[in-house]
Amino acid sequence: MKTILPLIICLFSATVFAQTAAAPKKVATCYDQWYAVFKERGAAPIADGTHEVIISLRNEYDYAECFFGKIDVKDGKLNSKLQIQKVDGSYEDFDKKVSTLYQNAEGVVKEELRNVTNGMSESLVLGDGERFRLFFYKALTEKAKANKKAPAPAALIKN
Repeated sequence: MKTILPLIICLFSATVFAQTAAAPKKVATCYDQWYAVFKERGAAPIADGTHEVIISLRNEYDYAECFFGKIDVKDGKLNSKLQIQKVDGSYEDFDKKVSTLYQNAEGVVKEELRNVTNGMSESLVLGDGERFRLFFYKALTEKAKANKKAPAPAALIKN
């Protein structure tokens, strides 16, 4: 009996330690969250004029940061230099350049890559390898209203 009890304890301990912990769940980045909202809800067409946007920057390791910015739109296309908002509320020109693969001979983003579709710009690669996309958050359509569930019959019927 004395040898069986330690054997059982050893087997139980080995079983407990042999189980691997579940892989940590990936935390959604700001890009993932904004993209999901736009895919789920959609957006109205973007009118001509200056619009506030969310600037999403992602690196090759799927790390993302999002910032406020503004840009002009004309005929559903990006039409000015992107500006990024500073903490004091002022705006400055966005200082990163798009990869030369996305530029025309004049050094500006090619016309076919300036489209705004479903409230989002194209996803483009910057010169340093980061990807960026603009989200026109004020153009989001309203969230669909959920259906109201009926209570049990006893809650509605009094007799």
